[in-house]
Amino acid sequence: MSVKSYLVNLKSKLDTNALKLPYTFVTGNQSADMDSVVSALTFAYFSNLRSSDQYVIPLINIPKEDLKLRKDIVKLLSYHSITEDLLYFVEDFEKITGKSTDKILLNLVDHNNIQGEELHKAFNEGQVDTVGILDHHADEGEFLKADPRIIRTCGSNSSLVFNYFYDNFFHTDKDFLSKQVDVLELLLGPLLIDTSCMTQKVEEPDTKAFDAYKQGLSYSSGFQQLFVADNDKSSIENFHATLKSAKKDFSGFSFMDILRKDYKQFTFDKGDKVGFSSLGKSFKWIFTNYTKEEIEKTLGDALKVNNIDLLVMSDSFNRKDTNQYTREFAYYYEVQENNRFKSLGERAQKDLGLNDDIYGFDKIDATYQAVNEKGTFKLFNQGNTAASRKQIVPIVKNILESDNETENHL
Repeated sequence: MSVKSYLVNLKSKLDTNALKLPYTFVTGNQSADMDSVVSALTFAYFSNLRSSDQYVIPLINIPKEDLKLRKDIVKLLSYHSITEDLLYFVEDFEKITGKSTDKILLNLVDHNNIQGEELHKAFNEGQVDTVGILDHHADEGEFLKADPRIIRTCGSNSSLVFNYFYDNFFHTDKDFLSKQVDVLELLLGPLLIDTSCMTQKVEEPDTKAFDAYKQGLSYSSGFQQLFVADNDKSSIENFHATLKSAKKDFSGFSFMDILRKDYKQFTFDKGDKVGFSSLGKSFKWIFTNYTKEEIEKTLGDALKVNNIDLLVMSDSFNRKDTNQYTREFAYYYEVQENNRFKSLGERAQKDLGLNDDIYGFDKIDATYQAVNEKGTFKLFNQGNTAASRKQIVPIVKNILESDNETENHL
């Protein structure tokens, strides 16, 4: 069986109301990057492989129209003939669950607390039981009775998904890896993307999964050349480069598309609604490829459409002049009564290594100043290049909640 054939069978059962209750879902986080999508798909597939009457619905935690913004995922899925009509998105959640009054069983992969308006609504109404978690982010301390509940750092969350199922259910089958070439090829994608082709953020779960993938894919005529010798990774590098190129392809995107492409949203304990966009281009590129009017309007629209108080943006890229790996940190908000966000950059300076050495700032200064006429836009070079959104979210959360606590005691 392939991942596609599982999805075809699942769709048939849903369309004919033949899926037994209660409905069980698995969903990745709200950014719906390759790691989240593949983690959800393979969790559902392995669950069915473990027990043929177990059908888990893999939910992609974005609207269907946003899938086209993730060109790397579309490309990877196309290698497995998995088309959009076989996938499930946030607008499908209510359509499916509306057919049942039973509680919904939910598994979380690549996050460990519920994300997304649709799932939050169902959870707050008592319709959801979170029964399983496989994640590599900081533990938020929720759903302590989930089983499995595996939360530990590693490069790719998909490694945790594979290792959990293989170690607990499939490792005694000596032919398992040779029979699962399709799913191993799918899992290889996010592992290479998230670890920069096994050169960054690699931890024990990643090397363990990678070794198993090598063993299984050695039986694949299409992937045999990937592992010719331990030191020959040219084919792997080509596969990684193809997916990375698709991920970095912004052709045809509006500035709003770029903000939506990798977006998460949180409501912090003290009530602040904050959106976080990870960008694949430098602000120099953004400010020279979009007009002042589009940037200004898009930032304002992003606050309104997402109903947020603050938009935090972070990018990562290699500078063209020095090829130096670089990160930038920015945020935007509009007029507030207490103007609490004004000091965010100053408060985050130590943890993120923020400074004013902004790449190509002399070329974007005029646009930068103009964008600040209607709202407040702050941009910094981020000296701490190891801090991705995974680290930035808790830093911003701690700052804002600390601010609120200070105000509450004045």
